[in-house]
Amino acid sequence: MQTLADAARDAVPIVVGYVTLGLAAGMLLVAGGLAWWWAPVWSLVIYSGTMQMLLVPLAGGGEPLATIALSTGFVSGRHVFYGLGFPLERVRGRALTRLYAVHAITDEVYALLAARDRRAMSGRYLVGVEAISHASWVVGTTVGALAGTALASAVGERIELLGFVLTSLFVVLAIENWRNHPDIGVLCVGLVAGGIGLAIGGSAALLTALVILAVGLVGLYAWRGRRPGASAPEPGRRGS
Repeated sequence: MQTLADAARDAVPIVVGYVTLGLAAGMLLVAGGLAWWWAPVWSLVIYSGTMQMLLVPLAGGGEPLATIALSTGFVSGRHVFYGLGFPLERVRGRALTRLYAVHAITDEVYALLAARDRRAMSGRYLVGVEAISHASWVVGTTVGALAGTALASAVGERIELLGFVLTSLFVVLAIENWRNHPDIGVLCVGLVAGGIGLAIGGSAALLTALVILAVGLVGLYAWRGRRPGASAPEPGRRGS
């Protein structure tokens, strides 16, 4: 795990996923009435698949900047912790390179790097995995946006029907998460948050749902930790 060739080899699963999902994200952007060139701009600057998709209805609906900023904080705030846990000491060079190394950490990149021996990874390998993954996302969203633009010229306003992509994405993610981690408590919190958000409607719908979801999950975690019989480290045993 020292060279760019090693980085390209290990980044293949991420590239395949990013190109595929990026195509859908680019088409969704065009379906939302935005120009195709927003796809590469957002992919370079924002670089958060979930937030880029959520930003389409938020920006297209003219939501206040404060609402967009708070929503971004709730959705993508986890990336801050990725940066704190990133082996930055392995990246040697200019400050710009080190800043990019923190900026380009995503869920998939972090999962890939976390499974590797950090002492065996060179800075070139780390930044190489990030840059290749980032480039694949930019290419995927741009090609998707261009394809959506071409499709719009053929079908006209019916391109808006591609808006189902976002809903379908989160339905699939929810089903997959339930299959891997079935938790009726978390499901109920999510349903309540979504229901209240829909009931409120308007520009406050998404932000309200996110706040309720965050508070509900924290409360659920605290309640389970205080229940009698909750799992705790056995006395007299310490981790090695």
